[in-house]
Amino acid sequence: MYSNQPFGLQDLYQQGLRHFARGEWQAAIDTLSQLQDSTDLYPDIDDLIADARLKLSFEGVDKPSAIAPPRRPVLLPIVAGLTLCLALLAAFGIYQLRTPAPVVEAPTPVPPTTVPTAVPVVAAAAPLTPTVAPTEAPVVPGTISVSATDESVFYTTPRNIAIIFDGSGSMRRKVAGTDKERWQVAQEALRAFLTSGNVSSQANVALRTYGRQRTNDCGDYELVQGLTRYNPEALLGVVDTLEPIPGARTPLAFSIRALSGDLRAAEGSTAVIVITDGDETCNGNPAAEAANFVKDVPERKVHVIGFALDNPADQAKLQQIAINGSGLYFDATNGAELAEALRQTVVLSYQLLADDGSQAAQGSVGGEPISVQPGSYTLRINTTPPIEKRIEISNGGNTQVSVRQDLGGLVAEVEGER
Repeated sequence: MYSNQPFGLQDLYQQGLRHFARGEWQAAIDTLSQLQDSTDLYPDIDDLIADARLKLSFEGVDKPSAIAPPRRPVLLPIVAGLTLCLALLAAFGIYQLRTPAPVVEAPTPVPPTTVPTAVPVVAAAAPLTPTVAPTEAPVVPGTISVSATDESVFYTTPRNIAIIFDGSGSMRRKVAGTDKERWQVAQEALRAFLTSGNVSSQANVALRTYGRQRTNDCGDYELVQGLTRYNPEALLGVVDTLEPIPGARTPLAFSIRALSGDLRAAEGSTAVIVITDGDETCNGNPAAEAANFVKDVPERKVHVIGFALDNPADQAKLQQIAINGSGLYFDATNGAELAEALRQTVVLSYQLLADDGSQAAQGSVGGEPISVQPGSYTLRINTTPPIEKRIEISNGGNTQVSVRQDLGGLVAEVEGER
């Protein structure tokens, strides 16, 4: 009957009734008084408290004899008649021997039968039915595919490519799962990249490194191949010499700053590719140097590949170099991932940017679909100048974007979902 009341009040009421039923009068008074102060939803509380107080007052005291309840005056006519008769007899029998009048004994009072006070029966509170919130649909990542209409692979075909190869002492550590040191795995990936056909034969290539000459020397950075027309054989011979010495430092900022001199004669698009297993160790600011390098020159890009990073904090610092350099950032843990990252620096790439400008995902035109959380993004295809288009990634959907050559250059069109 009180199933709609708060569970705490109902529980308090039931506890008071249990005290009352067990004759625990003071506990019943205390519990029911507490409930009486909290709510007026139980109208029988006042009677229960009064009854308990009365019974409590009798405990430990000799109970008085019960008083017979009042009865109808049925003896009055009889007594009156007897009195009248006695008077007549007294008057008539003056002359007779005085005879005592018969004594009429009053009836013995019958004690009343005590009827125990009935304990109110209260229906147990019905259990509260929990409110079940509607089940939300699970969030399933969507995918995006960017491809060319003629199924060819577009290249940014940068006219100038400058590579900075990390020769610090940490590059002598082993790559997880192999018996090769980092510099050896990076050397093999760079050789594969230079001979893959992804580099245009018309491109100019330069190569820088640090850490080949001296231990613990921040001035140990050098240009090992000046900017010259792409020559695979000559470049591979230089790559074979890129072996770091133990304890060499990482002067990234100095190396990026030196690019301005290396590429003074460069014309057209320029891609800088930094391969490193850690952040700056010579108190420089490579992110600021990257920003200065691309300042007012939209055709310049600084891409960064973090290879086998030991310190997770280095990733954010290396990403900032790429952001300031208008380029891409890649993580690589092994030789295959490093080779793929190198390829994506020259293949036409794209990024998905969140509303705050941060990168949510990246891929290459004609490459595999990439996974991304549902939402609205800006698709940026890294041409010169870049192509930007707003797209929507639906829950579990696959968005298709095609890139085609038009009279005014490349054009991107969203084909919808499949």
